[in-house]
Amino acid sequence: MLRPEFTVRRIGERYDRDEVDALVERILATANRTTPPSVTVADLRSAAFRTPIVGTGYSAREVDDFLADAEQWMPDRPERSVDRSAPAGPQREAPLFTPVRFREGYNPAEVDDFVDRVMATVNGRPVDWPVTAREIRDVQFSPVRLSEGYDVQEVDLWLEKAEGWLGGA
Repeated sequence: MLRPEFTVRRIGERYDRDEVDALVERILATANRTTPPSVTVADLRSAAFRTPIVGTGYSAREVDDFLADAEQWMPDRPERSVDRSAPAGPQREAPLFTPVRFREGYNPAEVDDFVDRVMATVNGRPVDWPVTAREIRDVQFSPVRLSEGYDVQEVDLWLEKAEGWLGGA
């Protein structure tokens, strides 16, 4: 999991940067399993930060969104109940994108890795870090120009559709 980048604000709803950074480090260590679990879903739901009286802070909305997304990465996250008696729903198919050359495209390795995570998430298969609608909305792939890449418009249209599958549209 990558470290989030929050907008720094001087006014408005904002959280103390040091307090947020300390919790984010613990979240990353727990999610990446580099330490024994030290953050729980309850910790994320009860997290509270000071608002700086003067100076800068992180956007409260962005931090709150991150904490909500981070629940999916915690070892103690609530499991979705699955009714085993009901027939399994249709599995969504992974897309096939048109390769492009000599015009800008997206890095195929990055796109393929992300698509694998999206497909595992929407099809209910095990995945280390389930994808969220927000992550789909915010993802950025490296552009390629001289080597083969994936058609930018096709990938962007598919991302919009995938965001809808996760309730983000």
